[in-house]
Amino acid sequence: MSELFEVRDCKLGKGLFARKSIEAGETVLPFEGLVITTSQALEKGEKQSDPLQIGLNRYVDLQDPGRCANHSCDPNAGVNRDLQLVALRNIQPGEEICYDYSTTMGDGLWEISCHCGSTNCRNRIRDFRFLSREIQTHYLSLGVVQPYLAVEDLYKSSVPSLSHVRHR
Repeated sequence: MSELFEVRDCKLGKGLFARKSIEAGETVLPFEGLVITTSQALEKGEKQSDPLQIGLNRYVDLQDPGRCANHSCDPNAGVNRDLQLVALRNIQPGEEICYDYSTTMGDGLWEISCHCGSTNCRNRIRDFRFLSREIQTHYLSLGVVQPYLAVEDLYKSSVPSLSHVRHR
């Protein structure tokens, strides 16, 4: 287990909770697991939400404790460099560590109702492309959008007439 966090029960099952203060920019957790394809992720059935998307047809089949990191529409952490969960702001002891799953999603195959409870809750967890331009820009400026999505987003924003087209 980590000196920074512990896995505890929460309203969504299990979650990561800070054991001590975590400074903004600090790496909370390197995600680990085997790299798998989209079809392998879908074969996981009920567990198909465990893998973290890192490319158009690439996922990391998250292992504990990484698979316990929950979603929030108002996250205190984010994923950078594909596999690093980093603090977006100072996180206090006892606070649940969450990231916005939408910053890693772009396959159009998975969405779910959101129950994060934040005042900014969007009610659905969906692909990055469905976030408002304001939220996309915010996450891009923080460097917590998976690189394959950031490149696609930058391309689409530079070619407005193609912004509705999903590139694969």
